[in-house]
Amino acid sequence: MKILYIILLFLNNQSLDSIFDSSNDLYTNGNYQMAVEGYQRILNSGFESAELYYNLGNAFYKLNNIPESNFFYEKAKSISPSDEDILMNLSFAQNLRIDKIEKLPITQTQNLKNNTLNLLSEKGWSLLLIILAWIACISFILYLSIKNPTQKRIFFSQSIILAIIAIVVLMINYEKKELNNEKFAIVYDKEIEVWSEPNKISELKFLLHEGTKVKQIDTIQDWVNIQLENGTLGWIQSSSIKTLD
Repeated sequence: MKILYIILLFLNNQSLDSIFDSSNDLYTNGNYQMAVEGYQRILNSGFESAELYYNLGNAFYKLNNIPESNFFYEKAKSISPSDEDILMNLSFAQNLRIDKIEKLPITQTQNLKNNTLNLLSEKGWSLLLIILAWIACISFILYLSIKNPTQKRIFFSQSIILAIIAIVVLMINYEKKELNNEKFAIVYDKEIEVWSEPNKISELKFLLHEGTKVKQIDTIQDWVNIQLENGTLGWIQSSSIKTLD
């Protein structure tokens, strides 16, 4: 049964590769809608990658689909946060949006922190932590087992340094996890009303338009409390957005 499962998995991967290549050809030939259908077939199979989301974003961008292009570029960015092509094309998609929202200014310290967090994905930081912990443990075991005083000092110092680095990486990984737990969404409706409270008898604060990214703060029934990149808060109906999970 295990061999059969491996064979089926291999054949499925071969099939997905074929669909991906065909979709890329369709995109190159200008058949953007058919390319989208191919990419989404792969996505529906349970497979995801930064490249797949990036290509979907490109195809929707060519179709002038503002919310979908922004959504899939953001998904690609979540997997590969420092990819220059993804960041550049995301900025192009953001320029299609009607809402031009100024981001809150950040300090140099916050900018350095964000750049550090974005060096790796959450999985990447977790993997690095595991590797460092293992190497630190091996170094300490060698320190205990080796008799040569010089080598003992080297392995002891190495294990201490690696342990300190591992603690720093653990803190970064925690920050990254907290950051990833924040929920964001893309506005999909052409135009939505943002209210001061979760009802339509409160004050109408402003309007938002398709493609705008919002942060989800709280949910009450079918209402979502959102925050814009400039810090402005308001309530919208949950059916108007698609969550970037």
